[in-house]
Amino acid sequence: MKINKAVITGAGLMAGLLLYGNAYAQDSEPNKWAPANIKIDGQATEWPKPLQFYNNTTKLFYTIANDKENIYIIVSVPDAQSQMKIMRSGITISLNPDGKKKGGASVTFPLTYNVNTGAPDVPEASRALIAGELKRQLLANVKEIKVDGFTGIPDGNIPVQNTFGIQTASSYDAAGNLVCELAVPLKVLGINTLSEQPIAYRFKVNAMKREDKKELEAKRAKGEHAPMPGEGPDTFALYFSADFWTRQTLAIH
Repeated sequence: MKINKAVITGAGLMAGLLLYGNAYAQDSEPNKWAPANIKIDGQATEWPKPLQFYNNTTKLFYTIANDKENIYIIVSVPDAQSQMKIMRSGITISLNPDGKKKGGASVTFPLTYNVNTGAPDVPEASRALIAGELKRQLLANVKEIKVDGFTGIPDGNIPVQNTFGIQTASSYDAAGNLVCELAVPLKVLGINTLSEQPIAYRFKVNAMKREDKKELEAKRAKGEHAPMPGEGPDTFALYFSADFWTRQTLAIH
């Protein structure tokens, strides 16, 4: 019996597309139930691998989960340009309990721009190592996050260690991915644990600031190569934000 090669090729292509499509969130899919041992520390060790979804606009892998008290979001960023933007300007995650893809309450982190650990003058061979260590120090020393739109929480910067139950952490894993974790209490969003209403989430990789561009250009003009986060290929995309919205319902356990 002869088998049509075109049929085989088409079937293989369709299977590949289905597998590829599974990496993209569909509106109103349920969250994952949060890992029992979850800890907001910028490490992905307790999360199931791979992360559930990928977004090509922002170059982010992510999973959204919840338990009876909090919504948890983890983001893994392998893309170098997205890492640069987040290290300079942060990632903003918005949550709208009404399910509308606009507005909502938001958290921006990590805020590394107000952390100063110095930029030592080091030999060329050591610069990459020092740059990596400097980025880890910056993330470890972040003291504030920015919040907006929460009922009962003042807009603006609040301490990382705050009394509202909002938790954030960011770090680099062994593979060089930037990992960002967020926990937001359901109560500060006014969400009932048994709610079946989809929640809208916005992930926004903020643009590097024009001041960053001027700073990097000035360093290059002077022949300086300080290993600061954000230094790298000076491309057009770095100075524009990238974002997407998705909807997911709460997991019931």
